[in-house]
Amino acid sequence: MEDTSKPLVLNPLYGSYSDDNAKIIPVKVHRANQPFDPVNRTLIQPKLYADRKGEGGFWKDFDWQEASRLGMKKVGLPFSGKISFIRTDMNWPLNHMVAPKEETLKCSECHERDGGRLAGLGGFYLPGRDRSKALDILGKLLLIVTLLGVLLHGAGRIISRRAYKGGEKK
Repeated sequence: MEDTSKPLVLNPLYGSYSDDNAKIIPVKVHRANQPFDPVNRTLIQPKLYADRKGEGGFWKDFDWQEASRLGMKKVGLPFSGKISFIRTDMNWPLNHMVAPKEETLKCSECHERDGGRLAGLGGFYLPGRDRSKALDILGKLLLIVTLLGVLLHGAGRIISRRAYKGGEKK
């Protein structure tokens, strides 16, 4: 029988399209079934690692009871001796467990006009995906004005250098 209950979200994300200070951050959603103390209603911090078998580390002894008892003792939290499991979701910012560089996303995977990862989101302007004729024209004008400014500045320096050789007027 499949568990259809909602998972416990350990670190929910807040924000909305209507919040001017909200930001889009990439996250990895980590879904897990974690040990839970149903009497104390707390997540259990098991002792996961030990150097040798018999020291209570779960990955050496595979004993949830002992690993839970030792882990909760170490963190100074009560443990009833009862163990259940609870579905959890955690939002991990992508600075945690980043994929190898060969598997990283390209900008176009989100900022793509048709079929990008953010194609279904609305209510905000996403460069590369959304179009605004006014912004496109403004962007082109800014590029032209910038190029003209650089060219005029360069020409002015060349002319002034010829006019003043070594700080003295010719």
